[in-house]
Amino acid sequence: MPGWSSLQLTEFFSAITRAGDVAAATRIAVQRAAEATDAELAAVVCGDTVPASVGLGRSPDVALFTGLPAGDDIADFPGLGPMHLTVHPLDRDTGDRILVARAGDAFEPEERQMLQGMARVLGLALRGLRTLETERELRREREREAASRLELLEALERRERLLETLLRVQRMVNPRTPVDETLDAITDGARSLLAEATTALVLRDGATLTVASMSRGTDVRVEVLVAAATQSLAEKAPVADGSVLAAPVKIGEDYAGAFVIAGDGQEILEAFAEQASLALTGAHTLAAVHEAHHDSLTRLPNRKLFLNRVEQVVGADPAALLYLDLDLFKQVNDTLGHSVGDELLRGVADRIRGAIRDSDMAARFGGDEFAVLLEPITGTEQAVEIAQRVIDSISQPFAISGRMVRTRASVGIAYSDGVRTAEELLEDADLAMYRAKRSRPGTCRAYDPRMRTDDLLRAS
Repeated sequence: MPGWSSLQLTEFFSAITRAGDVAAATRIAVQRAAEATDAELAAVVCGDTVPASVGLGRSPDVALFTGLPAGDDIADFPGLGPMHLTVHPLDRDTGDRILVARAGDAFEPEERQMLQGMARVLGLALRGLRTLETERELRREREREAASRLELLEALERRERLLETLLRVQRMVNPRTPVDETLDAITDGARSLLAEATTALVLRDGATLTVASMSRGTDVRVEVLVAAATQSLAEKAPVADGSVLAAPVKIGEDYAGAFVIAGDGQEILEAFAEQASLALTGAHTLAAVHEAHHDSLTRLPNRKLFLNRVEQVVGADPAALLYLDLDLFKQVNDTLGHSVGDELLRGVADRIRGAIRDSDMAARFGGDEFAVLLEPITGTEQAVEIAQRVIDSISQPFAISGRMVRTRASVGIAYSDGVRTAEELLEDADLAMYRAKRSRPGTCRAYDPRMRTDDLLRAS
């Protein structure tokens, strides 16, 4: 029996010293104690907790062990009846103890001696493990404090960058800075603070909402930004639509649009929405924004506003883009003067407006170049039909300063395919227009990818 007890104690010591924490050590202790003595019950009691037990369920109440004899005796456990009990302290200071009970024979002196040895080994192990856990907790606390300090420092740095950016934007809000530059500074400033996020300022333009300024980060469709802005304006409050955030922009008490972020940044969102409100209020009304996005001569949208609109619809609905260039315009300017040329451009703009539908959008790109977004379209035939209507209308003579002035338009057509960007679509329509102008001025041509290949072959 002594040899058996020594062997069990050696195995127990080896197992308990490999335990990584108090819970594992006490669990090994009660299992080995019960196995070594064929006991039905075993438990380790530490203060008012029972960290591990066998035969008493998952979480026995510590009250089960209150008032039990300190040494060896018979104890009555609820539902189990009287059992032989032996109790052994783990150390002299804490009052922690291991209890083992069985219903059969009383514990032999050798068994009690072995259990006492187990208790001493467990007590030493728990003391070391508790010291180790205390050190680990102190290290974790230091790490938490360091992480908290780092987080605070990063938050302060972010706030400092935010304030610096806002101050830079505020300097631009003055009558000398063009409104569109100020709006771009706002979206670019917010974008610089948000890594990969896309920022946009969506403003009312008549009955519609238009992206007045955008700084691209993540790939997000423009219509998603407009939808978030629409929701924010409807609720007159900041909103979150998935990963897209929007906050209203006001001119005085009037809601003029919304500042939109495709990404995380609630504080930045509201700060820059306020900056946009200040900038627009400084510009007095949306009329200044309208001026910044429209051609002063023809009152048509300019290139920037036009391309923003194309970005909104490209890939969403069937659409086509017309690119127009006036033939004979240089001769009109050279022979009749620039004032007649300006009147001709205004007349052409009016003719284009009259030839397209209410859902379409015409723009002047500068000089004698115009563009039209046809949206929606039912097919290529409809785009050609509208393009021809524009050509026919422009080909009619213009009465200017008592003269009949003639011009004609060459038109290129490009169809959206859901893949090409607005700029790429414009390049394709431009290429088709030059093909029409070169082969037969005053006609329209639809873009064909072979046009680009032919140009490359011709260049080589």
